Amino acid sequence: MQLVSIIPDFQPMNDERLLKKAASLTPELIRTLHPMPEKCFLNGDEISFDALSKRPLRRGDRALIDFGCHMVGYLTLSLGHHGSHQDAPAYIRADFAEVPGELEEDPEKYDGWLSRSWIQREHIHLDILPARVSLPRRYAFRYVRVTVLDTSPKYQLLLKEAACEAVSAVSPDQAALPKVKDDELARIFRAALNTLKDCSQEVLEDGPKRDRRLWLGDLRLQALAMYASFRHYGLVKRCLYLFAGSRFPDGRMSACVFTDGEPAADDTYLMDYALQAPMALEEYLEATDDREALDDLLEPSLAQADIVLERYLTSEGIISGEGAAAGFIDWSDDLDRRASLQGVLIMALDACATLCCRAGDAARADKYAEKARELRKAALKCFWSEKEGCFVSGGQVSVHSQVYMILAGVMPAEKAARAVKKALDGGVRMNTPYMHHYYVTALLLSGQPAGAERHLREYWGGMIAAGDDTFREYWDPADPDGSPYGGRIVNSYCHAWSCSPVHVISRYLS
Repeated sequence: MQLVSIIPDFQPMNDERLLKKAASLTPELIRTLHPMPEKCFLNGDEISFDALSKRPLRRGDRALIDFGCHMVGYLTLSLGHHGSHQDAPAYIRADFAEVPGELEEDPEKYDGWLSRSWIQREHIHLDILPARVSLPRRYAFRYVRVTVLDTSPKYQLLLKEAACEAVSAVSPDQAALPKVKDDELARIFRAALNTLKDCSQEVLEDGPKRDRRLWLGDLRLQALAMYASFRHYGLVKRCLYLFAGSRFPDGRMSACVFTDGEPAADDTYLMDYALQAPMALEEYLEATDDREALDDLLEPSLAQADIVLERYLTSEGIISGEGAAAGFIDWSDDLDRRASLQGVLIMALDACATLCCRAGDAARADKYAEKARELRKAALKCFWSEKEGCFVSGGQVSVHSQVYMILAGVMPAEKAARAVKKALDGGVRMNTPYMHHYYVTALLLSGQPAGAERHLREYWGGMIAAGDDTFREYWDPADPDGSPYGGRIVNSYCHAWSCSPVHVISRYLS
């Protein structure tokens, strides 16, 4: 499933008033210096950095530096020379990796559908040594491998210092920490918190390695985690204003917004992402009671549900085929999305009703609530199968359909456990932490807290067992090296939608 949308001459509709407010909320980044690490490897053998800094390096030598934790920031290298006078440039390559497995792939052999320009690699010529090199590009990494591509027979290279200036809009010292049951949950919480921290830049990025921009589906999960930890409400508000401030010409919210330079909506529309807007706004207001945000963002948020009702609904009150093609839900080419999207729309309508109540518009609140009731009835009629004992979408049984019917209040709690078990036994699999979050939430809301906790421990704990200290964009325990992009070298190993254990553990498991 490739999420590539190209609309020639696409021109977003910008609301300069909202974008100006978003600009005023740009955070000052916290800068933290991480100096020379202790743990390094030279040509595969472990060595201290002190010893490495004194070792002359020749063509073909590889120094692997482990900074000890995932970070987002700017690398500085101090280099010298050993031997005779430098008679030719030193030529080195720096490869950055969030996990060691990235360094095992040959970038030249990558042939996936995402741009190879995301691969974290720098080639550097050093005409004069000693030299202090501060790379201008921001990287997301824990490991840096420096390869000496060439010097000359007259001299060798010395790698004397390595440091990273890490950047984030939040600091671990600012986080509220829950009381957890045991060390396993504590490790999961810390990794999720690190994920949120490193994605918290001038906006809540989906991934600091890639795509380094603001996605609406990710934002909602980041915001929930933010309310439970760092409580940087201004950063969430900025992101909400950016989505409302730059939209499709017909008022739809884009799936993502580019924020380098002038903010601009991407020409990608995902129905379920757009429908997150009223839900995200309501949750922000629940956390802050921000009347200004309600006044500014109410109409753009309500419009996302109104557009879907008008454009993507059949006369029977079911998401149309065209609407299903505009949804994401999960990375899956095989998934029939209609039941899941029906559930997302119902959830959005409930949020719209609540927002209207907050705004004192009882008539519109009743309209949205009534429409949600109609769509629940339509969902039961169209998707529920007594024979199967679960929801069936397009002839297909999936966990996704059961989850969103639970979240939308379509499925009675007493039937939920049986329906989910039926889907797990042979249905379409879940492929992303994004979908696994909603699965865990559905178990919690249907009276299955033990199952929710067990799944959180198994799924997110599996990434920790693999050696990660932040959580990945894509994780299949049966295929740890899998990628939806055609190569794990462009996978994101610190990704926004994977930080949700911060919210789940704080609210439900502590």
